[in-house]
Amino acid sequence: MENSLFLRITDDTLKSLYTKLDLLGLDQLDISLSDGKLQVEFEDGTIYIVNRQLASQQLWLAEPKGGWRFDYKDELWICDKLETDIFETIIKLIGQKLSF
Repeated sequence: MENSLFLRITDDTLKSLYTKLDLLGLDQLDISLSDGKLQVEFEDGTIYIVNRQLASQQLWLAEPKGGWRFDYKDELWICDKLETDIFETIIKLIGQKLSF
């Protein structure tokens, strides 16, 4: 994929993820988005980061228990280990963290 297309797709994905997380209305989360990096900070200081990796053309999700890599397949970002999309994965991780 051309770099310009990758950047556009990742920008759109990160904006969409930001919006979906914001719509959850969880006061326990501080969500920020800047230059290809989405950061989710919890009240206890725990941070999850989703950022783009241009060289590998992946999205990466880092959280205290590990890191996850996502490849763009069939218009979804799919985790190479979990075989779930990025939206499903981060919602599940946040749910586990907040016990919902």
